[in-house]
Amino acid sequence: MNTSVIESLLEKYYEGDTSLQEDEILRKFFQMEDVPVHLKLHKPLFDYFVAEKRHELTDLDFDSSVFSQIKDESTASKGIQMHPKRSRIMFITSIAASLLLVIGLFFTLKHEIGQGALSPADNPNAVTAYADVTETLMFVSGNLNNGLKQVEHLQEVDRVIKELENFSKFYQCQTIIINPDKFFNPSIKSK
Repeated sequence: MNTSVIESLLEKYYEGDTSLQEDEILRKFFQMEDVPVHLKLHKPLFDYFVAEKRHELTDLDFDSSVFSQIKDESTASKGIQMHPKRSRIMFITSIAASLLLVIGLFFTLKHEIGQGALSPADNPNAVTAYADVTETLMFVSGNLNNGLKQVEHLQEVDRVIKELENFSKFYQCQTIIINPDKFFNPSIKSK
């Protein structure tokens, strides 16, 4: 048979678009002994289908036995079995390990500070660096305080604007009080 036809049938087969007759053509082609080299990798698939087609079930009550096994397994396991003792032990162990870690770090740092390992007096560069950082932080703090004073002025302006809004509401009400006919009964004046 023409290999180009078989290749197109294989392409349709793997896409799931072949008919039963085309499937049978492919099975017969791959049962032959002289399959082309570039198509030999597909041969085991079709050999498997042919072998399974010959295989028959000896158990006549196969379906009912499978369904009964499924039913037995579904009733036997009602969920995931938890081990509460194991999870409790893991929880307690993790807390104990965390406490040991914190205690160990505490005593290590306390020992290093007591020995003077973290003292800046040992390193003259550390002293100058500390002084530079302190000076820089004081400069930033002073500028921040100046900026906050400007914000306080803005808050005062905001308060005055709110009072002006209240005054404009009062002015609107004043015109209603002084000339009530103008707002409530305009049809009387027009007559």
